[in-house]
Order: sequence, then structure tokens, then C-alpha cells
Amino acid sequence: MSNFETIKQKLEQFIKRYYTNELLKGVILFFAIGLLYLIITLFVEYVLWLNPTARTILFWTFIGVELALFVKFIAIPLSHLFKLRKGINFETASKLIGNHFPEVNDKLLNVLQLNQNPYQSDLLLASIEQKSQELQPVPFKAAVNFKSNTKYLKYAAIPLAIILLSFVTGKINWFSDSYERVVNYKTAYEPPAPFQFFVLNESLQAIENKDFKLNVSTAGNVIPENAQIKFNGQSYFLQQIAPGEFQYTFNLPKEAIEFTLTANDVTSKPYKLNVVSTPSLVNFEMVLDYPAHTKKQDEVLKSTGSAVVPEGTNVTWRAKTKATTGVQIYAEDTLSFTLNTNDNFEASKRLFKNYNYSITTSNEDLKDYENLAYNINVVRDIYPELNIKVQKDSVDQQSLYFYGQASDDYGLSKLQLVYYPADDESKKVVEPIHISTSNFSEFVSAFPNQFNLEDGVSYQLYFDVFDNDALHNYKRTKSSVFSYRKLTKDEEEQKQLNEQSETIKDISKTFDKLQEQDKKLEELSKTQKEKESLNFNDKKKFEDFLKRQKNQEQLMKNFNKKLQENLEEFQKDEKKDDQFKDDLKERLKENEEQLKKDEKLLEELEQLNDKINKEEFTQKLEELAKQNKNKKRSMKQLLELTKRFYLMKKAEKVANELEKLSEDQDKLSEKNEENTKEAQQKLNEEFDKLQKDLEELNSDDRKLQKPMDIPRDEFLEDEIKFDQKEAKEALEKKEENDSEAKPQDAQEQQIKAKGKQKKAAKKMKQLSEMMKKAAAGGGGGGEQMSEDIDALRQILENLLLYSFDQEALMTTFESISIDNNKYGKYIIEQSNLRTHFEHIDDSLFALSLRQPKISEQVNSQITDVYFNIDKALDQLTENRLYQGVGAQQYAVTATNELANFLSDVLDNMEMQMNPSPGEGSGGGEQLPDIIMSQEELNKKMEEGVKKSEQGKEGEEGKEGEGEKPGEEGKDGKEGEGDKPGEKGKSGKEGESGESGESGKGGRKEGKQGEGGQSGENGSQKRRRTTRRKARRKWQRW
Repeated sequence: MSNFETIKQKLEQFIKRYYTNELLKGVILFFAIGLLYLIITLFVEYVLWLNPTARTILFWTFIGVELALFVKFIAIPLSHLFKLRKGINFETASKLIGNHFPEVNDKLLNVLQLNQNPYQSDLLLASIEQKSQELQPVPFKAAVNFKSNTKYLKYAAIPLAIILLSFVTGKINWFSDSYERVVNYKTAYEPPAPFQFFVLNESLQAIENKDFKLNVSTAGNVIPENAQIKFNGQSYFLQQIAPGEFQYTFNLPKEAIEFTLTANDVTSKPYKLNVVSTPSLVNFEMVLDYPAHTKKQDEVLKSTGSAVVPEGTNVTWRAKTKATTGVQIYAEDTLSFTLNTNDNFEASKRLFKNYNYSITTSNEDLKDYENLAYNINVVRDIYPELNIKVQKDSVDQQSLYFYGQASDDYGLSKLQLVYYPADDESKKVVEPIHISTSNFSEFVSAFPNQFNLEDGVSYQLYFDVFDNDALHNYKRTKSSVFSYRKLTKDEEEQKQLNEQSETIKDISKTFDKLQEQDKKLEELSKTQKEKESLNFNDKKKFEDFLKRQKNQEQLMKNFNKKLQENLEEFQKDEKKDDQFKDDLKERLKENEEQLKKDEKLLEELEQLNDKINKEEFTQKLEELAKQNKNKKRSMKQLLELTKRFYLMKKAEKVANELEKLSEDQDKLSEKNEENTKEAQQKLNEEFDKLQKDLEELNSDDRKLQKPMDIPRDEFLEDEIKFDQKEAKEALEKKEENDSEAKPQDAQEQQIKAKGKQKKAAKKMKQLSEMMKKAAAGGGGGGEQMSEDIDALRQILENLLLYSFDQEALMTTFESISIDNNKYGKYIIEQSNLRTHFEHIDDSLFALSLRQPKISEQVNSQITDVYFNIDKALDQLTENRLYQGVGAQQYAVTATNELANFLSDVLDNMEMQMNPSPGEGSGGGEQLPDIIMSQEELNKKMEEGVKKSEQGKEGEEGKEGEGEKPGEEGKDGKEGEGDKPGEKGKSGKEGESGESGESGKGGRKEGKQGEGGQSGENGSQKRRRTTRRKARRKWQRW
């Protein structure tokens, strides 16, 4: 490229830079002048508040000026820059460059002119090239300086300073307001009022049929006192809530409302209140589909969403709506309704727990508008309830009865009994039990019933009840687990023995309390006799005594009942007769009846306590004292007899176990392979246990007041242990020889062991028979019965002697007066007779501890004797002769009745020893085999008393057939006066009755001698008749 071309290119660059500089200057000037003109225009509007016409001229003038400035300062430079218009040429440019660079001056212009010469010569070209080369280093662009435009920025600073000052001072609104009015030049604007209205609500959007509160405030130099709102052609006053603040309530708007606000001739711009349609429920209902097992009819609940439903109920909500696009249920989860038809929504859910929820409606404008809260309480299908009471069978203590009540809130499905051995639950057996499928059912189940249970095995059992809740797979409730063990016969007997032992111990503990009660009663009786009337403290003491006495009576009744139950239950499966057991049961029954009488007496005493009849009250206290003594005596006898009975049965048990062990030992000796040292060791241990039982048996026997003297041959026991030990050692040696392959030695040891085992078995048999004999003797059989008969005969002899002496003494007192000089001697004689009777009582009481035939009546008569003797002594000591003799009469009567009863008991005991019938001798008396019950004996005594009262003592006649004794024969006449009667003839053997009657033995009394009718009163007749009967029996012995 030539130097001239370079010059031309540089000129082009200069021209472009020149117009760029012009554009930059134009922008600055356009901005400065245009903004300043805008401020001037707005200021004119702000000051003058021009009318629309003036503002129109002002606006368009502003637009014209701004356009002119734009063309002048921006559009023309741009057109030159982009060569849209012809601008300066190279010559003008060279002049501008020459003016800027002195060294260039006219050189650049000359080069351009030379180049334009049409006559181009080489010299000219060379001159151009030379000059161009000289101008080459000159930077033409430097002739244009952009920084020179900064001097125009001061014009832009003026309008900017004005705007900034307005902003800082907070008066920028003049700019914005004037701008708005100029731009909206067609709109009519009024000059600013002294105040303005401002709507404070965030949104002018009301909800249909819901009050809308419009909040308005004013701002300005004036605060209006009243303001009005105008809509629908009507004006309404706003409520002033504060200076410059007003409020108005649109009541239930249904459509859009346009309104303006006015005050002090100032009117606001128009406003519009838009009304949004509300999504609402027109109709709402719940369909409750109950589970089938509840047997409830499905229901439809209208206009409510709250209910109480069973667990598993399927709830369906149905809603008819208005202006609604969606319905939702909000709870732990969100449940959306489904749109079925126009404005009809539906949703469903199966509930298993309480459901607290709310229903909301929505549309395009309002989300979750109507929020209705409801609560559905879900009633849990509870587990069935099972209440079980267990009770032992009163007859069979080995049987259990389960009384159950099963219930459920909706119904039952089944009940079953499950039982299994305690150590092996895999052998579980399930037995269904029929129950009602209603809500409540009662049942009774016996166990073990017909179930096949093993003796001696412990079982566990329980009941399962199931409800009808199929949703939860039929819920089950399990009862408590009961334990049951079907005792073996030996275990049952041992259990009964242990229970009886505990009962006996409890009874023994009560005797001290009985003694204490006797002392209290004695104190009360003494107080009653010494005082004319009882004070409050005395009555309180008596009430406390009665309360303790009642408790004591109840305790004794419980003990008696327990003894009866245990006795009834003990060996109930035994078919053989047990006379001792039967007699003991009869004694317990009599004692029960006596306790009932005592209870009745306490009730009478309680009633008399509040009455004034001192004599009757004293009599009842004396009677209570008698009964307490009788009760204590009876309980001691029963306690001893019961101990004796169970000791006998325990001895029987030990004897039977010895016999069984003897058989097992003998069987083991006959075996070969099973006859091992282990088997022998087991038998040895069993015998050791029996030895301990024998020791315990002897210990219990020694504790009896009258021991049975159960024999024990310790030498024989030691021999048995020695033989068993030898047998075991021989079996050990046999096993050793077998292991060492010594068959001959092993055979010898086998024979030796067998011999020792046979000896041990034989000796055990002897020991067993000895024990059985002892047990049988303890029940009143054999030698023991004979001893008891002799003892009773001696007691009866002494009793009769006492009766005669007492009657003689009574006759003596009847014939003397209190002034007799021997009166004191006779009282001492009466005291000695009491001591004589005490010895008789001691002997009889000792006998009663062995013989249950000594019944409750004996105790009652003995108590009467003591009571009347003591009363006679008291009365005679107090010189009340008549009353003392009366008490002696009662004592004699009670003694003779006792003697008569004991005579019958003796006859029964003799018949039990010698049951075979035969011809009676003139002096003997035949009694039946069957032992008479106490009621029959009492009846017999009463009949005898009645006969005596009739005064008939003629020939003895027939006493009855069947079970009654055979004919006694004639006793002859009693004699006249005091003469003895003739001896009667021997009686015949009785005719055979239903149970082998021994014969007819009636005994009509012979007629009394003529001298015997001399003015005796009834009581004397009865006393003498009873005495004569006792005498005749004594003579027959």
C-alpha cells in the first residue's frame, strides 16, 4: 500500500472519530436540556394546575422540543457517523487536522490538491509520495479529544440536582403528580383539596353474604368531622372511629358495589367493591355402614358429622354444594371428595379409631373457606370378658366346679376349656363348651368330669372365650390358669390327715379363750347378784361379753363343721363299716345341735339385757354358764376322739403301706433281670420313709391324753433294714461278678440276695399285721372294748352308789329344819358327795376320750348334776332349805337319768362284743346288734320317764319287735311298800324280725305297792321311778 493510501485511510478514521465525538456531545446536551425542559414543564403544571387544553399544549410542546433536541443532538451525528448523510470531506478534515497540528499546517491539504491534479507526472507522483511519507507519523485521530465533552456535563447537573433535592426533602410528589397530570392531559384535575381519602383495606373484595368493613382515613391540612359514602344512588354516613379515620359496614353484599367518599365538598375517586361467591354446603349427611358382627342396622345421619360408631364402621359422607369446586376432609390425612354429579360430592372411609376432622369447601376465589369441625368417636370392639369362680365339690373334693360368666359388647362365638399336663404343654386338649351367642352367657363346667386324667399328674387348665368380631379374627380372652392335680388314693388320705391335723391345732388354741370367757361370765353373774340393777358400764361390759361370746360360738360352729366335712370326706370310697367313725359323726352332729341351742340362748340374753326382769336374766346367765362348761367339755372330748380316729387311720395307712412294700419286696426277689441294686435301693428308701412315719405315729400317740400304745418293734425294724442292706450288697457283688465274667459267683450272690429279700418281706408282713391289730384295737374293738366295758361298769356302780347317798341325804334335809344341830354336818356331807361325783366324772371323762358312744347327753347330765349340787350347797349355806332340797332333787334326777343312759350304752357295748342272739336268762338283758342313735335313746328315756310318771310298775310286757330287744320275762311284783318283789321268770328268745331281732323283751313295770301311793308329787314320782330302774339294772349285773 502507498503512503498516500495510508493517508486517506487515516483521514477516514479521523472523520469517524469526529462524528462519534459529536454524538457523545449531543447525548449529554440532549439529556441536560431535555431533562431541564421536563422539570420546567412539570413545574409549570405543578404551579398553575392547567386545564386539559393548556396541559395538552404543554404536553405536545414538550414532545416537539424533545424531538427537536433529539434530531439536533443525536439523529444528525448518527446519520453522519453511519454515512447516511454527507458529512465533512477530506479537505475539511485536513483543515481541522492542520489546525490541530501546526507541523502539518497546509501539507495535508496540498497533498490532497496535488492528487486531484488531472495532469499526473512522475514528478508529481513522487512529490505526493514524499509529502505523504512525511505526514505518515502524524496521529490524525488525536485531533479529536473526547474529554472536551466533559464541559457539557455541568448542564446535566442542574436538573439532576433539582430532582435529588426534591427527593431528599420528601417533596418528590410534586414531580410525580405533575407528571401524571401532564401525561393524562385529557383528564380534568382539580387543585388539591385540604385533605384526601385513603382506603385502608388491602383488597376491596367482599365475601358473599358476609359483612364487609370498609376502613377509610383522610390525610391533609384539614380533618373532616363527618364523611359519607355514596352507592346505589344513596348516601350513608361513615362511622368515625378516630379523628380522620372512618368505617362503614356493607351488610351481606350479594353483588359488586361502586361507591365514592365525600366530606366537606371533597369527593374521592370512584371505588368498586367486588363480591366473591362463597363455596358452601347446601345439604350434608353421613351414611354409617356398621360391621356385620355388631348386628346394628345401618343409619343415615343428616346435617351432622359427629357420631359414635363401632370400630370398623364404613362412613360415607355426602355433600350437596353451591359455588364449590372442591370439598376436602382434613384429619391426620387429607381425604378429597369425589364429584359425582353437579355440585354433589362424596367420600368414604372405614374407621378403626377416633376420627377428629374438619370439612372445608373451596372454589377459584376462596380456598378452604367453610371449615366445619366434627368428631367421630370410635368405640373399640373390646375383648370379651370372662369371670371364673372355682369351687370344690362338696361331696367329691377331687372335683372342681367352674362357675363362669362370659360377656362381650356385641356377641360371643365360642368357649373352650384347655387343659394339659403341667410339664408338657404339647399334650394340650381342647374341649368345647356350649354357650349362648348373645352378649352374655353363664356356664358351669365340672373338672375333671369325664376327662381321662392320670392319677398323680399335675395339670394346668384355663378357659378361652371368643367374640364374634370377624374383622379382628375373633378376639380371644384367656382366663387365669388353674392348677389341678388328681391325687392318688394315698395322697388324698394324707391330704385329709394334714387338714384334720390343722383343724385340731386351731381348736386346741381356742380353749384358752373359752376359759377366759368363763371367767368373764362368772364376774358378770356375781355383779348381777350383788346389784339391784346394772349401771351403764355393767351393761357395756355385758354387751362386749355377748359380742365375744357370739364370735366364739361362730368359731366353734366353724370348727365343728370343718371336722364334720373332713370326717365325711375321709375314706368316703371305703365300703366297709367303721363303727368308730359313725359314732364320731354322731357326736359331731349332736355338738352342732347343742351349738345352735347356745346361739339361741345368747339371743334371749341379748333381749333380756334391756328388760327389768332380774330373776329371768339371772336364770339365763346360769344356764349360759352351764352350757359353756358343757361345750368346753364336749369340745375336749371331740378333739381327743378326732385325734384318736385319725391316728387309727394313720396307723392303718402305715400298715397298708408296709403290706404293699412287703409284696413289692417279695415280687422283686422273684425277678431276675429286674432285680437290681437300684430297684432294691428304691425299696430301702421307701422303708426308711415308713420308719419316719412310724416315729411320727408314736409321737402323735404319746400326745393323746389316753394313748393307744401303738406297738413298735424296733428290733424287727432293724432286722428288716439289715436284710435289705445285705440284699443290696449282694446285688452289687452280683453285678461286679457279671462284669468280670464270673457266672458262678454271680449266681451265688443272686441266691443270697433273694433270701435276704424274702426275709425282709416276711418281717415287713409281720410288722404290718402288728400295726393293723393295733389300729383295730384303738377303735374300741377286742381288748380295748373289753377294758372300756369294765371301766364303764365300774363307773356306773360308783354312780349308783352316789345316787343312793345323794337321795338319802336329800331325804334327811327334807326331815329337818335349819335349827337342827347337825345342819352344818349335813352340808359338809353334801360337799363330800360332790367330791365323790368329781371322781366319777374324771373316770367317765377319761373313758369318753376313747369311746364316742359317750354322747353329748352324758355331758349335759353331768353339767346338770354339778350345777344343781353347787346350787344346793349355795342355797343350804344361805339357810334356804326349801330351795336347797329342790336343787338336790334335780341333782338326783340328773344322776339317775345319767345312770339309765350309761346303762343303755353298756348294753350296746356288750352287744357289740357279743352280737350272737340266744335265750336270755332271768337276770340278763339282750340288746340288738344295731347301735341305737342318740335320738332313739333320748326317746326311750323320755318314754321311761312318762311311764314312771304314770306310776305303773306292773309286769314287764313287750317292748317291740324287729330291732327292739327280746322279751325279758316277768320280773314279778315289786312288792308292797318297801318289800322286794318276786323274782321274774326267764324270758323267751325274741321272734325273728327284719334284721334278726333278738327277741321280745318288753318290760312293763309292776304295780307299785299300796303303800307307795302316799301323796308323792310328780317330781318325786319321777325321781323314785328313775332310781328304781337304775337299781334293777344294777341288780341284773
